[in-house]
Amino acid sequence: MAELWPESGARPGKAGICRAVWRGDTHPSLSLFQARGVWFWKDHATGESGNAFHLLLKAGMSKEAAAALLKARAGSGGGAVTHEASIKCRASPRPVRGLTPTERRALEAAQQRLDEEAIRGRGITLEQARRVGLGKSRQGDLVIPILGPTGEVQAIKARLREPREGFRYRYLTPERGAPAWYSPGFGQDAGRPVIVMEGELNAITSWFALEGRADLLGIPGVEGRVPWEGLTGRRVYLYADGDPGGRRAIERWKEEGQAGGVAMFVLEPLEGGLDACEYAARWGQQGLAGQLLQE
Repeated sequence: MAELWPESGARPGKAGICRAVWRGDTHPSLSLFQARGVWFWKDHATGESGNAFHLLLKAGMSKEAAAALLKARAGSGGGAVTHEASIKCRASPRPVRGLTPTERRALEAAQQRLDEEAIRGRGITLEQARRVGLGKSRQGDLVIPILGPTGEVQAIKARLREPREGFRYRYLTPERGAPAWYSPGFGQDAGRPVIVMEGELNAITSWFALEGRADLLGIPGVEGRVPWEGLTGRRVYLYADGDPGGRRAIERWKEEGQAGGVAMFVLEPLEGGLDACEYAARWGQQGLAGQLLQE
């Protein structure tokens, strides 16, 4: 857990409670413990439990990949998981099913409620917000459909109007994991560069600002997983905020991308310590585009 999902909060060799990040867990609910020298886990949110093999399956790995990873680890005397194994595990999320009728109706209702207040400070227009399917919950939270590479809705996330228990975001579809947001038309022109950006809303605003000159991947925070398997052969730029978390994310993304043979360039943080949404709200989308394109 600590090596494959450092964002889970698990500590190497230590029992305790951590987050099941593959299902969008925001509150630690996964127990790790030893019994008779063997490690086990229990997910208190779902009631599921098992050993390391079962955990890898629950996180979305195939039986073959999970068995190979555990066999390789046993053969190395329990040493650290390699970059290749880590990337393979991170690149094997649970398959996403389509929205249920209830989820679809809820999303459509939220989209009908969308107004200027919900997107204030996001650096986009109401028309643009509707184009990517944003909505507004009854509580006033901004509802974000997380689009997949072919435009399908992979998950639904909400940016809370008021933080709750220290969290600004929560998933409305907790069984879908925490996938990246893909800009509409992603991959239709392999000659376009790809910008891997911290934050789905930052990626949305940047995509509109660049007017189709780049494909955007919005990563769910600095601990989010980058889908490297779809970036081979593309010119990839990495962007995260200039704070310590953003700098750590850039270093991790660089290591993972290099292990996967992806050519990458790092974009400098925006002036004034602003994120992409804040920059566009203050200086306009053209100002944001100018900053990104000069790199």
